[in-house]
Amino acid sequence: MIEINDISYSYYKEAVLEHFSLNIKEGEAIAICGDNGSGKSTLLKIINGLIFPQNGSYRFENIEINEKQMEIAEFSKQFHQKIGFVWQNSDTQLFCSSVEEELAFGPVQMGLSEEEIQKRVNDTLELLDLSKLRNRPPYYLSGGGKKKTAIASVLTMNPSIWTLDEPLSSLDRKTREWLIEFFLALKKAGKTIIFSSHESNLVEILADRAIVL
Repeated sequence: MIEINDISYSYYKEAVLEHFSLNIKEGEAIAICGDNGSGKSTLLKIINGLIFPQNGSYRFENIEINEKQMEIAEFSKQFHQKIGFVWQNSDTQLFCSSVEEELAFGPVQMGLSEEEIQKRVNDTLELLDLSKLRNRPPYYLSGGGKKKTAIASVLTMNPSIWTLDEPLSSLDRKTREWLIEFFLALKKAGKTIIFSSHESNLVEILADRAIVL
């Protein structure tokens, strides 16, 4: 499903990924491990089509993902419906004026009916216990509330692939425990999960295999 072949990527001539290859099958849970600066976030951005390999190739469902391909609006829309990205810093991801609007944004971009959008938003608010926060601005929430909202905004898109950058960082114990249970439920549902983490406990519990950069 995901084929990464001999890719390289540099920032200001400093390589963070060099001749890296990885194949990921549908339904796998893959941990991306490594020191800070080893390229974990860069790899996740490449998988999400936010940046592109400077050398080598990335193919998703047998289609090469590059700048030209992602300029095709219909393809880009379908691609981003299939792959959801939860950023390490939730403030980077959240930009709407309320939690409810945040959850509705993706389904609106998908062109869903108003009835379907409202159903997805309401179901997700209830599932993640966010109903009481639906009218709150995300930037006023706690760290755990922001992380839940970020995850909820991906959940309303119902992607088949979840990518997460250091999902447990800077969270309290209760939120961390909730997130681990949520990830295990995603795995049980057959979702493909690709996550970066320094958390050995999360890697051991969730990952089918770990890739060290």
